[in-house]
Parts: sequence; structure tokens; C-alpha cells
Amino acid sequence: MQNADEKLEQWTQFYRRAQRILQAGPRGLRKLTGAELTRLIDDYQALTADLARARSLGAARETVDQLNRIAVAGHNLIYGQIRLREGGATSRGFASFAAVVRRHAWAVALAALMFFGSAVVSFVAVELNPSLGYDLLSDEFLDFDPASPDNLHHIPSLARPVVSSLIISNNIQVTLLAFGFGLTAGIGTSLLLIFNGIHLGSVAGWMSLHGKDRALWGWIMPHGATELLAICLAGAAGYILASAIIAPGQLRRATALKRVGGQALTIELGCMVMLVIAGLIEGFVSPSAVDYTSRIAVLLASVALWALYFFGAGRNRNERLADEPPSN
Repeated sequence: MQNADEKLEQWTQFYRRAQRILQAGPRGLRKLTGAELTRLIDDYQALTADLARARSLGAARETVDQLNRIAVAGHNLIYGQIRLREGGATSRGFASFAAVVRRHAWAVALAALMFFGSAVVSFVAVELNPSLGYDLLSDEFLDFDPASPDNLHHIPSLARPVVSSLIISNNIQVTLLAFGFGLTAGIGTSLLLIFNGIHLGSVAGWMSLHGKDRALWGWIMPHGATELLAICLAGAAGYILASAIIAPGQLRRATALKRVGGQALTIELGCMVMLVIAGLIEGFVSPSAVDYTSRIAVLLASVALWALYFFGAGRNRNERLADEPPSN
């Protein structure tokens, strides 16, 4: 806990820093790195919280006036000269999605653990105890016969546009739920990821037991990398919202949610774009007569392209916020 002298020094330093940047004009802000800009915003939010507490607790008038002057300087700086680059969305359009995902790698890792972890557990469980398949799978999967040894389904060419649109719509609904359930402190997001992971693992385990795994993976491989990654990223967006509820720090939960909401929404919108791509592949490529080797090639190409995008897009001097933690 900071004492009064430490607080006074913190306010004074913020005021001096704000005055220097204001005197430099718009270029002063553009020279800041992402981490420096985030620190400036954090300090301003802490200052306004201190001002509110000082007013509510009946602090000395000179203290309140001093805090108010500093807060006005901070407001003029942050809201008067810039379009706030909230959270990790430091670049616009194409690069912002990747930048925010990199910044919240912890949330992506957690979502992947929930989804793929439950998939692996259910796969092994069905392999070791086949009777579980009757409890975990619907009848359509229990007696399912693939369209060919290398593919689950054959969809007539004329029906593929309709099927593709239905797939896109369904998958987007899943990701919207994963995103929105973050407001349940992440409980709903976790349950949705685990449920879908169990379903995937159970189907894979059952198909493997009955020698139909090649057809299953032949169907999944063309679109799977994009679709499954999008589901995990939507879960990550939900966990970002949950983090503001569970651990808002010194901010009010509403303020913390507002701060990370733009970042989470950026990820969710990016997921929607990914699912449109995955839906088109699933509707047109997956049910086609493409051979198994080509399906593997599509999978590898998808993985490589998404890796290049998420690890490379948005890496420049003005986008360091995506990869650097805020300075204290």
C-alpha cells in the first residue's frame, strides 16, 4: 500500500510527463511505444480512481484541487489528441487481430488446454472403454458409414453453397457463445470448450475403434486447422473478459471490462473471418473428390499460413504493445 508521499510523487510524475507530451504536440504521443502508452493510460485511470476516493472520503480541498488539475491534464492528453488505442488493438485491420492474440497468449493457451485436453481425455476413454461411446455419442455417429475410405461425406455440388452457409452460421454461433460466456467469469466458456472437446474426442475414438479414422481425418484436415483454431481463439476472448471480472486489479470491474472489451471483441471478429474461410473450405473442399495427400497438404498449408500470420503480422515499432507487458 502506497503512503501519502508516494502517492503525491506518483501524481507529480504523471503531471510532468503529461505536460512534456502535451508541449510536444501530437508527435509526442506518436513517439511513445505501445508499453509507454499503456502505462500512461494505466496511470491516468489510477489517478481518476484516487480522485474519486479523495472526494468521497472528504480529503482536504487543496488535495482534491491538485488531483483534479492533474486529471484534467491527463484527460486533455489522452482524449484530446489521440484516438485511444485501447488495450492490444494497436494497429487497424489486418494486423490488429494477430497483435491482440499475441498479447493474450495465456488466454489462447488456456482455451486450447480446455478444448484439446478434453478431446484427448475422451478419445483415450472411448478407446479403453468402448461402451462409453454409447453414452457420449448420438445414434447417427454410432452406425455412421463414411462416403468413402478417405472422406466422411459426399455433398452434391449444387447443395454445397447452402451447406457451407449453414456451417458458417453454426460455427459463428458457437464462437459467440464462447465469447459471451466470458461474462460468467469464464465458467460458461470453459464448459462450452470442454463439451465440444469431449464430442470431438469421442467421435475420433469411436471412428478409430471401427477403422473409420482415415475417413474422419480426411474430412477434418482441409478445414480443421482454421476452424478448431478459431474456436480456441473465441474461448480466449471469453477468458479475457473473465479476467476483468475475476482480477480487475485496482480498477472497478466495469472499468476493467471496458478496458479489455475492445481487445476481446477484436479476437471474436477475427474468429468470424476465420470461420467464414473454414466454412467455405468445409462446404466445397472437404466433401470433394480431392485425394488424401492433397487433404494433408491443405492442412499443412493452413497451419503454416496461420502461424506466419499470428507470429508475424503487426510487428513494428508502433505495435510493440502486442508483445510487451506494460511497464510498472
